Amino acid sequence: MVRVPGIPSQLIRHLRLCFTVLIVCGLLTACGQPAPVAPTTAPAKPTEAAKPAGAAKPAATTAPAAAAAPAKPAEAARPAGAAPKGQLVLVLESEPDTIVTKNASTNIGYFVLDNVYDHLTFRDWSSGEPKIVPELAESWTRPDPNTWRFKLRQGVTFHNGEPFNADAVVAAVEDIVNPAEPGTSLGEYGFLKSATKIDELTVDILTTQPDAILPARMTRFPIPAPGWLKSVTPQARIVTAIGSGPYTLVEWQQGSHILLRANEQYWGAKKPTIAEVKMLGRKEAAVRASMVQTGEAHLGYQIPAEQRQQMPQAIVEPTMESPSVRLNPNHPILKDIRVRQAIVYAIDTKGIIDALYPGGIAVPLKGQLIRKGSVGYNASLQDYPYQPDVAKKLIQEAGATGTQLEIVTRPNYFPKASEVTEIVANSLDQIGLKVSIRAMEIAQWNEALRAVKPDQQQTDLLLRSPSNPVLDSSRVVDQSYMCGARFSLICDAKLDQMLKDAGAQTGEERDKTYQAAWAYAYDQYWFIPLFGLDYVHGASPRLKWTPHPDQVTLFTDMTLAD
Repeated sequence: MVRVPGIPSQLIRHLRLCFTVLIVCGLLTACGQPAPVAPTTAPAKPTEAAKPAGAAKPAATTAPAAAAAPAKPAEAARPAGAAPKGQLVLVLESEPDTIVTKNASTNIGYFVLDNVYDHLTFRDWSSGEPKIVPELAESWTRPDPNTWRFKLRQGVTFHNGEPFNADAVVAAVEDIVNPAEPGTSLGEYGFLKSATKIDELTVDILTTQPDAILPARMTRFPIPAPGWLKSVTPQARIVTAIGSGPYTLVEWQQGSHILLRANEQYWGAKKPTIAEVKMLGRKEAAVRASMVQTGEAHLGYQIPAEQRQQMPQAIVEPTMESPSVRLNPNHPILKDIRVRQAIVYAIDTKGIIDALYPGGIAVPLKGQLIRKGSVGYNASLQDYPYQPDVAKKLIQEAGATGTQLEIVTRPNYFPKASEVTEIVANSLDQIGLKVSIRAMEIAQWNEALRAVKPDQQQTDLLLRSPSNPVLDSSRVVDQSYMCGARFSLICDAKLDQMLKDAGAQTGEERDKTYQAAWAYAYDQYWFIPLFGLDYVHGASPRLKWTPHPDQVTLFTDMTLAD
């Protein structure tokens, strides 16, 4: 594809997409979709979800959790005796890349995992501020800096009848830290080392170094039935799941759909009100939007922002997503800090926001990969300046003019990801580099993201969007900035020490150390922070749902009106 410098070329592509949508809409009835939902007579006003609150406070270092409490806020529980009813049809970018608990990390995978499995802890938003409360764990203490002790809930049963106990927690931890086959999502859990059974309902979780917020990380630690986990074949585990959550996985017909069904014996206070959830994958955001408009889906995930007024209902989901571009400081040319600085200065992030994301759904990142509301957010930093003339001079001084680089992208990663990639590539061409684009599907892109070892084929530039469900800087920096981390091409001894220090700290001290780490990284130009992006979803007027910034999507938070 020939690229015309500047943004107008993207607008041309957008017009082409509109013609494509007209064709696709005429073909949708041949796709075998579920029965349509009754259309609304007039578009409802967009529903604006609550914006992130101030920075979340890390869990206390030694204090136990509150006494046993309802695992999830009870106010939304369905009336006693009311059976779940109806089917929710949800259309996403694609099928999950994986639902294997130790390997899953994407939001799409967690649509299944957060609903089929329970976790040791839960983030409660009922007060308007995030608070870590008990779920499968009733309380926790910290006997020493590298150990967290969890007292477990009694009487919980997995979908296959196995009892939940300390053995289940030990099996889940051993599965992910298995040295013969470690989980690819191990970095999600800080410095997880092992688990030890103390008694039937008490377990110690050990870390390789102090981790002050492990209970917060446990809000996304799905726990499978231990007997099933040890006996299931690798092939069967790809498409099956046995947890204790409010929904069971009925089937995954790959290439077609995923079907979840309400667990009417769910132990928790917050019961499912929707009987079934059917998940479909459709690549094009405009197609997902049209399925909501025609009543073929109740929820179209991540639709184009400009189509929100055309939806029966639009739901804006506040997120901690931070679309950015990872640079490879090991590349012969990108080793030169002048080249990395030039690349960062060449990108007009404000222009991208204004042109592609109307309505305030995208915000500046101020030179960091976390957003306001996360511990360690540095409000004193400023967005990198857009100075293409300075950038071009730096490229010339570094002798990098004409250098060929490749940017790897995932076309449907977030709305208009392809357009963003084109703008970045065009902008770098204009300062004297020659940048080609390689688009990858989710599984291939994940392999490229994780190719960080010296003997692996590392990307030059890679478009990605770090999320932050724990609302703490550690989730991003531990994965993407530390030496040897699973997404990191960076190894800087000074930064590593700062991050290790911060990981053991709590409160204001932790906040300040991470702020200093972001200030240090700011001057190294390892990433192009593009913008923070909230998601726009198209929804049926029947659907009621208020999402939260941690992007944990629970179908028990959703209701369907008759």
